[in-house]
Amino acid sequence: MDEKEFGSIKGWFAGRLPDGWFTGTEVTLEDDQIVVLGTLPELNVGSTPEEKEGAAAGRIARFREETRGERIGIAQEAEERFKKYVTWGAKLGGVTKRFNAGGGGRSGGDKRVMIGRMWRRRRRHAGQAAESQSQVF
Repeated sequence: MDEKEFGSIKGWFAGRLPDGWFTGTEVTLEDDQIVVLGTLPELNVGSTPEEKEGAAAGRIARFREETRGERIGIAQEAEERFKKYVTWGAKLGGVTKRFNAGGGGRSGGDKRVMIGRMWRRRRRHAGQAAESQSQVF
């Protein structure tokens, strides 16, 4: 991939990500995937390093859950546009977590699952039994 195409990807995410999610964003390419790693706003919680680390991990987990639907939509758009999987991550303080449940949804090995396909199937078959809606992460 050339610098022009990579610049287009970085610019697209800079314009597409909702305001307020991150105080800074790193967009990188690793193999066949786009990695979006955002820095969350600082927390003034905890007085010991252990408390601060725990609070950061909790805040990252909350961000992951609260933004899941929107991240899935953004990842679907990016995957269609750039033909690359999207992996998400967040960092806060000294804690960094990567997760891809809002993006490409690849589980490793020979099992490759596009979240968009699963998400659309879930919405289309909302009234059917739960066993038809299994997902691999």
